[in-house]
Amino acid sequence: MDEFAWSIARAVYPVLASVAVVGICLNTILLMTTIFTKSLRSTANILIGCCALFDIMHEFGYFIQFPIMFSDYYIDSRYCSYMQVIPAIGRAAGAFCVLSIGLDRMICLVLSSAYERISKLQFVMFHLFTIAVFSAWTVYLMIAYWTHKQQICSMPAPFHGVSLGLWSNTITAVNILSALLYFITWRTLKSRGVSEYTKKVFTSIAVVMVVEVTGWFISSILIDLSKVYVIPERRPPFHYVACLFVNSGIAVKCLVYYFISGDYRRAIRSMLRLKNNAVKSSPA
Repeated sequence: MDEFAWSIARAVYPVLASVAVVGICLNTILLMTTIFTKSLRSTANILIGCCALFDIMHEFGYFIQFPIMFSDYYIDSRYCSYMQVIPAIGRAAGAFCVLSIGLDRMICLVLSSAYERISKLQFVMFHLFTIAVFSAWTVYLMIAYWTHKQQICSMPAPFHGVSLGLWSNTITAVNILSALLYFITWRTLKSRGVSEYTKKVFTSIAVVMVVEVTGWFISSILIDLSKVYVIPERRPPFHYVACLFVNSGIAVKCLVYYFISGDYRRAIRSMLRLKNNAVKSSPA
C-alpha cells in the first residue's frame, strides 16, 4: 500500500476494532445467557448460542491487525493463515448457523406435526454437523489455494487467488437461502392463525437475520466495487470500511434479542443480576 492507503487504514481500523470489541462483549453476554438459562433449551435457542460463539471467534480476527497502527505491517502468509483460520471458520459457521436457525423455525412452524416427532438432540447434532462441513470448506479453500507471500493479515487475507471469490460467493449464497427460508416462514405465519407469542419469537430471530444478511451484502457489494474502481494498492483500507457493516450487524444481535424478545430480555437481565421490573417486558 502507498502512504495514503496506510493513513486511511490507520484511521478506519480503530473504529473497526471498537465494533469488534462491542461485538465480542455483547455476543459473550448472549452466549452466557444461553448456557446458564434453563428455559432457553429449544433447538433454536441452542443454535442462537452457537451463533454467538462463532461470532466471537470471527470478531477476534480483527485484533490480529493491530500492529498496522504503528508500522507497515506485512507478515508471512503461512503465519497469517494460522492466525486467521479460527476467525474465518467463525465467519463461515456464523453464516450457516443463521441458515440452520431459519430451517429449524420453518420446519417448526410449517411442518409442526413432523417437528414434534424429531429428536431434539439428533436435530441439534444434524445442524452442528452441517455447520462443521461448511466450515471444512473454508479450511479447504485456505489450504488448496495457498501461496507463499508477504501480506497484510486482514480477515480475508488467507484466501489466495480465486479462493476469496469462492468463499465470499458461497457465504452470499447461504445468506440468500437464509432470506428465502425466513420469507417462506413469514408468509406461513401471515396465513395461519398462530399465537402472538410465536409471532414475536420469530420476529426477533428474523430481525437478527435481516440485520446480519444486510450487513454482509453491503460489505460484499463495497468489496466488489473496490475491485473495479480502486487500485490494488489502496484496496485493504477500503475493505476495512466495508467490513464495518457486517461487523455492526453481528455486534447488535444481542441488543435485537433484548429489545424484541421478552424471553431473552428476562434471561439477560437475570444473568446480569438486573431487576426485571426495570424494563417493561412484553409477554414474548
